[in-house]
Amino acid sequence: MKEVTEPVSRQEKRKQTGPKPGVLGIFILLILWAGLTYGGYWYATDYVQRTVREIQETNALNVKMLEEDIQSLREEMGAIEEALAQTDKTLSSTGSAGEAVNERISQLDGQLKKLEKSLNIMMESGNEDY
Repeated sequence: MKEVTEPVSRQEKRKQTGPKPGVLGIFILLILWAGLTYGGYWYATDYVQRTVREIQETNALNVKMLEEDIQSLREEMGAIEEALAQTDKTLSSTGSAGEAVNERISQLDGQLKKLEKSLNIMMESGNEDY
């Protein structure tokens, strides 16, 4: 004879089977994936912030060094400009002194020519006496 089984109610079915291991495994994997994703995001954010901070510190040091170099160059340029101004004064005074010397040489040359003429006249008059 055939045994007739009664349909099992849904509640009884759930009690008998319990949660399926596949669903629990997927849930655990989702939680693990979410944790790893959050951890990776946190690590990447921290790494980027540290790197940016290091770059900013390095840039600040480089800017400070450049400012010091620029200040040094300004001081050197000031010294060069002062030296050029002194050289310009010396050259202009040398130029005017050179002009004065040239003028005096011209005057002396004129006097020398006059003396030469006078000497020639004296020599001619002296030759006539002899």
